[in-house]
Amino acid sequence: MDDHEVVVVDNGAGWIRAERATAEEPQRFPNAAAKSRAEAFTRYADFSQVQDITGLALRRPHERGYLSNADLEREIWSFVLRSRIKVDPKESGLLVTEPLVNLRACESALEQIVFEDFGFRSYYSCPAPVLAAREHFEASKSDASAAGTALVVDAGFSFTHAVPVFDGRGLNYGVRRLDFGGKAATNLLKEIVSHRSMNVMSEPYVVEMMKEETCFVSMDARSDLLKAQKSRGSFALDYVLPDGVTVLRPRVKTKEDEERLLEGFKNPRHAPQVATLNHERFMVPEVFFSPSDVGLHQCGIAELAIQACECVDPLLRPLMLSNVLLVGGSSLIPGLPERFRMELRKVAPIDCEVNVFHSKEMACEGAWRGGKRVVNSGEYRAKCMTIREYQEHGLDPTRRRFLS
Repeated sequence: MDDHEVVVVDNGAGWIRAERATAEEPQRFPNAAAKSRAEAFTRYADFSQVQDITGLALRRPHERGYLSNADLEREIWSFVLRSRIKVDPKESGLLVTEPLVNLRACESALEQIVFEDFGFRSYYSCPAPVLAAREHFEASKSDASAAGTALVVDAGFSFTHAVPVFDGRGLNYGVRRLDFGGKAATNLLKEIVSHRSMNVMSEPYVVEMMKEETCFVSMDARSDLLKAQKSRGSFALDYVLPDGVTVLRPRVKTKEDEERLLEGFKNPRHAPQVATLNHERFMVPEVFFSPSDVGLHQCGIAELAIQACECVDPLLRPLMLSNVLLVGGSSLIPGLPERFRMELRKVAPIDCEVNVFHSKEMACEGAWRGGKRVVNSGEYRAKCMTIREYQEHGLDPTRRRFLS
């Protein structure tokens, strides 16, 4: 195969991280299109220039983690690849992440975008947790990493997955899923705030920022809930919402906002819009550990990890529990890694060593960096599908080669 540059795209349902495989770090883009009330056009994958984010309407190409709108994804990729990364697809290859246990219709739609719409010269796809594990194996010097063995827990945008990895490959029969992720957490917070404080049902973008700035995971939710009920000041926090005039971006209330609020008693038009948060700050992410709180008849993420581990050979289980990798955007919620480590130790066999590895870089960029490593190691060129092979043989050989 002739030599050409390769672009690595971690195509998450919430965020895209993409850049050439020769770059040091990826660029980050929302995997969405947005239209504001003040603009007559749609923005793709970059909302930094939107002046008024109140009522920002979002459209996403993924539903429940799977590609559902190929036309929208094509537009987003076109902006990312041509306007931001500035690559010529016809002179480049592409490594892209795909959902675990992907649907064949989604695979076909993505492959048509890659070869028929963009005309990439070569293509390879792999689940993000497996690529993150590949990057982790290079950084960790443990016996489990040397054997290419890990248990990856991916707290993502649409779902939370536990993925056993052996010999550098994901074991699909052992994958376990919790139907709760970052998007569901945002929707839950949106409903609670709208019911208790201020109607924000039409503000998903604002509530997403609210969640990232104010939510945390409690090490003892029951105790903290009692504290919150006894004393409002324990966890109460006021969050200033944008009004499109004086407040353009949401934020935790400052002293300046307090002064404006007092001034608002004299002139209500000058008063900031404030949503008051209390125990929902930690009870929303608590669902990761207690899904039954919102009616999900599923186990929490610690038990999810154990269930995935129990699907593999008993001889591999101690290795996997000694090398647990926590990734995904939702793993960045303050306190979640520490709580997960504590809960996993409680449910793991007493004679097994439990090590949980987590870092902000790996949580956000692990899959992209793992993809970069696959390209630079030569594995990409050995396994990728070229556009000529696609034109001659179609889609099915692609799948067989990727899984080999």
